[in-house]
Amino acid sequence: MSPLSFSMALLSVCLLSFCTIAQNIGCPALQRRINGRCCNECPPGTYMKDFCSVDHQTICQPCEEGYYSPEHNTFDRCEQCSCQHGKCVSTNGTCLCPSGFLCSNSTCSVCEMNTCSLEEKPKRTEHPPGQYLYQCEPKCPEYQYFDSKEDTCKPKTQCITLGLVEKIPGNNTHDSICQKPHDNNSVYMILCFGFVLLSLTLFIFVSHTCRRNIRKQAANKKPVQAVQCKTSDFHLSKEESGFQLVIQDESKDSSSLSMEDVEKVSSFHNIAHPSQPQPGR
Repeated sequence: MSPLSFSMALLSVCLLSFCTIAQNIGCPALQRRINGRCCNECPPGTYMKDFCSVDHQTICQPCEEGYYSPEHNTFDRCEQCSCQHGKCVSTNGTCLCPSGFLCSNSTCSVCEMNTCSLEEKPKRTEHPPGQYLYQCEPKCPEYQYFDSKEDTCKPKTQCITLGLVEKIPGNNTHDSICQKPHDNNSVYMILCFGFVLLSLTLFIFVSHTCRRNIRKQAANKKPVQAVQCKTSDFHLSKEESGFQLVIQDESKDSSSLSMEDVEKVSSFHNIAHPSQPQPGR
């Protein structure tokens, strides 16, 4: 910029300031002389809809959504916000993100979605300078839980201080659940009684089975009693008498004959002496 241009610009600023001061001479603060009258300036977040007159004071209108005004003014419109979502509000010229979104930088020109759950809150870090990063962390400390119905943190119940035992430990969203100490003992007693009853039933069944098997084995091992018989009880021929002598020689060591030997002798006797038919009457 040339020295002449710079001088002209500086002169213009000075003249504008002088005119503004001269225009507001005699008007209190936050008022401006318009058409010979001291009119109120519109506060931040509003713009001037109509000048003051004899009948009314300055009429101000709130800025529309997506627009803002940074200070007291007499402008007929608001400035457009630079926020990405176009849902900024006007609070002293500062743009804010809508509900459910977070500012990604110091000017809040870019918004990002809040991914934290109800029981969590976003923790902001700045890296690089002017740029924001977020991490979710619990809203409540470790010894408290978040009550979503009342939207507040409450202390977790300390079961041991109540003389109880902890059945289900508390977490970030639920309180601890306590129970009486003897509740578990009754469960253990029922389990032990059931185990003893089952063992006793099994023992009785096994004992009965073993006893029955022993009886069967003893019955199978019982010796067959030999039948005492004399050769004089039979009427033998000479041939049969010879066979009798053979039998007597073989059974010297035994005082009795077995049933099988008796059956053999009887069979031989029947062959040698078949039954004679009786004469007809």
